Amino acid sequence: MTDNILIILSVVFLLFAGLCVPFLVQILRTAREMATTLRLLNQRLPLIMRNLEEITTNVNRTSTTVHRQVAEISLTIRRIQGIVGVFLGLEEVLRRRLSFPFVRALQTPMAVGRGVRVFIDCLTGDGLERKGGRST
Repeated sequence: MTDNILIILSVVFLLFAGLCVPFLVQILRTAREMATTLRLLNQRLPLIMRNLEEITTNVNRTSTTVHRQVAEISLTIRRIQGIVGVFLGLEEVLRRRLSFPFVRALQTPMAVGRGVRVFIDCLTGDGLERKGGRST
């Protein structure tokens, strides 16, 4: 009886080993392909890293340039605001002191100037900070 059980177990083990062989062969092929892929990746990795460094450098340069240009534009807009403020102040003084018809004719362009100043203030966010509002 034990001989029969031993024979059955041996046949089952051989059958199991026979079924495992294709799986083991496939695992071996996969390991070889992975080794090839790893070797190719290691060969190309320095080039990829160099490209990434170049991209990072270019992005940093672009970011610095954009930041500098935005600062210059902001400075220019502040200068324009100052000039418009001077003209509006001059208009106020002239309007209060003079009552000539040309002063009345200047009221519309000066109102447009005030509108431009308010627009620029809102555009740069200075208007909200002066009024005590939130800045974004």
